[in-house]
Amino acid sequence: MNSSKVQKSLPNIFILGAAKAGTTTLYDMLSQLSGVYFPFSKEPLFFSKDPLFAKGIEWYIQTFYQNTDSYLFRGDATPHYLYWSTKVARRLKNVYSTPPKFIIILRDPVKRAYSWYWNMIREGIEELSFEDALETEEKRIQENYQELSRQGSMIYGYFRGSCYASQLEPFLEFFPRVSFHFILQEDLKDNFANTMHNLLEFLEYGPCNIEFTAVRKNIAALPRSMTLQRWLHKKSGWRDWVKKFIPIQTRYAIKENLIQLNLRPVKYSGMRTETEMRLRQRFDDEISRLQKIIGRDLSPWRNE
Repeated sequence: MNSSKVQKSLPNIFILGAAKAGTTTLYDMLSQLSGVYFPFSKEPLFFSKDPLFAKGIEWYIQTFYQNTDSYLFRGDATPHYLYWSTKVARRLKNVYSTPPKFIIILRDPVKRAYSWYWNMIREGIEELSFEDALETEEKRIQENYQELSRQGSMIYGYFRGSCYASQLEPFLEFFPRVSFHFILQEDLKDNFANTMHNLLEFLEYGPCNIEFTAVRKNIAALPRSMTLQRWLHKKSGWRDWVKKFIPIQTRYAIKENLIQLNLRPVKYSGMRTETEMRLRQRFDDEISRLQKIIGRDLSPWRNE
């Protein structure tokens, strides 16, 4: 595949994250538009997961974007890219001759950290209390850093996953500020229609007659069977063997359907007040730096 063909087939929109901040809602809304293409997997993970990146850019295009160069917009909505920004930003810079457009949706960092904790519970990965998980976060990340980095995994990233300023800085080092559009989760809740209008204006989508309706995605849930949930999320020799015979799109659909069937709605318990207060203090510097980057007043995140 020649260089010109590669550039025309690559995604030109990235929903970078943050995880548990509303990326799925943005993905669903943009997927409704004509001329916009997202692959069968919302999160291709190509630029963050080393074994996938090693397959090469042509594999990425052939797997997720084959015969899509007629679409005006092609998207990749992988929150892991923001979390692993140090390596991902450089990889994107090396691939793109013209900067793509980056959409970043952010959430109160304390609430995002707690939501990610429950996501890890739901996936059968976390067994500690939230307080113990925070206390051991850095130690666990350091002990498993090589494999976490190789897989582009966000496991254990409760506090770290909400350090938005630190995550954005590598992207802003390689790409111009005009390539970024920032949304707060509160924007979707408080002024959904205007938020979507501003997003389409940033994308230069043109006139749009669709009346977007806000939807609630990723409703709180826990597995009916934790054993099945863990099996679905872990690697196995049997599944590696099956991969030889079942196309990736089919495997993805089967796995996602099984995961959804195994979930039951729940209401998560609230965070301890003292834990929230300590976290807000820890995030204070990150919030201060983020305000300057995105040009928004984030004082409610400090005083929630």
